[in-house]
Amino acid sequence: MSSIPLPKPIELQQMLAMMYGSGLKAAPGNPVHASPGNKSLVALYVDDEDAPVATCAMDHAFTAFAGASLTKVPLGTAKECAQNGDFSEIMIGNVHEIMNICSRLLMNSDSPHLRLLTLYQSPEELPEEVQELVQEPVATADFSVSFSDYGDGGLSFHSLVA
Repeated sequence: MSSIPLPKPIELQQMLAMMYGSGLKAAPGNPVHASPGNKSLVALYVDDEDAPVATCAMDHAFTAFAGASLTKVPLGTAKECAQNGDFSEIMIGNVHEIMNICSRLLMNSDSPHLRLLTLYQSPEELPEEVQELVQEPVATADFSVSFSDYGDGGLSFHSLVA
């Protein structure tokens, strides 16, 4: 199996700017871990045989600001959600759709086709075999994303296959 390509900051910025506008900025950032014990949401991507091939872990700030700014949820609500990790169904639905669209960033002509399987609201919800894979991903790409008028959040893409 071919490896999963990981996006560069400009690729992530261009993809997200199609939804959020030119005020969105993506830059290299700190790792967001998908392993149990971390406060993150985790998107799981699988290949055509439903084998896990990649994840994207998002910190609570990314989840709140990405989920809120897409549908203009008030900033105060978004900041509160970023602090307490209690996200509305609308925010989770928005982030799920964003992660679905971001699946395009994890494919090229040499990689397997993949799709978003689901969005877990905690790393502890990941299947056991995926929890083992995310402990030592093959490759990672870590980002800080700035949502104009909202704030900054982090996310990390992890390739689980070589």
